Amino acid sequence: MAVRRILFCGEPVLRKKAKKVRRIDDALLALLDDMVVTMLNEPGIGLAAPQVGESVRAIVVGELGEDDDEEMIVHKLLNPRIVEGEGEIEGSEGCLSLPTLQGIVVRPERVVVEALGPDGEALSMEGIGLMARALCHEIDHLNGKLFIDRAEPDSLAWMIPDDSDERGYRLASVSPADAVAAFQRLVEKARAES
Repeated sequence: MAVRRILFCGEPVLRKKAKKVRRIDDALLALLDDMVVTMLNEPGIGLAAPQVGESVRAIVVGELGEDDDEEMIVHKLLNPRIVEGEGEIEGSEGCLSLPTLQGIVVRPERVVVEALGPDGEALSMEGIGLMARALCHEIDHLNGKLFIDRAEPDSLAWMIPDDSDERGYRLASVSPADAVAAFQRLVEKARAES
């Protein structure tokens, strides 16, 4: 298992519809394991294969236990799709591919997702609240969508470290276009350095 580099907004693979998994092999299982390690290393609560440069319909999502001392349960899902959704709730969202950016996104309060597990068996799982949000967010990645596409434009803001704020950061508003341009500059800088 290896920690993989997470791609930033501006990388073309993040805007493409990922390919359906047709065969589960050792390479795919290794990718899922790497995605779990990468997600936990960041730390995040979800990660989609395109975020690590693989255009395949695979996600990992962590489910937090009810108690703080419980370990996170990580779900590995192949070809996930939302088959049911209900309610609406708005909440703050961020993304490992858009670090330090946050915005308000309206998502279903409850979803049911059908997928294949790593063993190839069909499964169905329900997500409520944060889990529903995480499932929707990661499945969006498989369809070339980022949370910035769904966020209320006036709500986008950079999280800037600030020890004088009780949260440890302050928010600085940014337009969607300026945020995307900032990430594009990061991508171009990384390409120039490699």
